[in-house]
Amino acid sequence: MAFDPAAASRHMMEGYLDAARPMEDMLFVKGKVGIVTGGTSGLGFNISLRLLQGGANLVVASYSEVERDAAIPLFEKAGFGEDRVRFCKTNVADEEDVKNLVAFTDETFGTIDFFVNSVGVWNYAHIYDMAREDFARVLDVNVVGLFLCIKHISKYMIDHEIAGKITAISSNVPWLPYPVFGGYPHYAASKGAVNALIVEAAKELKRFNIMVNGVAPGGMSTPGATQNMCAGNLTEEQEEEMYDEIGIWQTDGPSPVDTVAIVAYTLCTAVSDGMTGELVVADGGMSHNIVRFQPEIMQYPED
Repeated sequence: MAFDPAAASRHMMEGYLDAARPMEDMLFVKGKVGIVTGGTSGLGFNISLRLLQGGANLVVASYSEVERDAAIPLFEKAGFGEDRVRFCKTNVADEEDVKNLVAFTDETFGTIDFFVNSVGVWNYAHIYDMAREDFARVLDVNVVGLFLCIKHISKYMIDHEIAGKITAISSNVPWLPYPVFGGYPHYAASKGAVNALIVEAAKELKRFNIMVNGVAPGGMSTPGATQNMCAGNLTEEQEEEMYDEIGIWQTDGPSPVDTVAIVAYTLCTAVSDGMTGELVVADGGMSHNIVRFQPEIMQYPED
């Protein structure tokens, strides 16, 4: 029998029809269970809210009970009670705490389908003024903490044969230093390491059907961004100079937090089934100097 290209094409497209899942299954996370570290404040809170709206059950983790006391009533106000979202106090840089987080989620909701890491700490100082302790602390939380979470959550997923999703919140700062004259080399170094860890983890975990991706925001108006201070070892004069520099914008303003949160949400859905090892840049064009306007700024430092 002669080969019929039209019949072959039709047969292939029939296969597409058979494999096409309902869009509702692709776009929502109904019935899924996830962990969001840093889920009680800022971007992490917004990501958690979107995941709850999408139908997921969540454990939100933070080391701050003050943040818990603010976030949990807000989730309840939005209609999500203890049957949908629970809090677990966790220091991500402490391996025993991370093990407890995994066990708590399993005991509470019975599985772990996805994980979003939205923990990030920093303060401000130039590299020539920065204390070693400040540099080490930021790397410990932002990098070692992510490593420990991926280590134990992926092991759970492997042991339970779960085709899971892991999403890490990174930043565009490794290639686009901010402020204008720098000011957080420890944070930039940590996010560069996060980007590398995303690719390595994706490489190691794909054989277990665990997809690992990241989101790189630019500047956002979050509690962390507005409340972080200069490093404690700086003199009053160094602090004043640093705060002057932080106040100089090199773009047309911060991105709305929700524009980043919805990208992280999407990476937890079946929409991202074909993605792993990717870093989705969600900085509103900041990395490409794409702006709506550029505010007029005075020469700084002054001539």
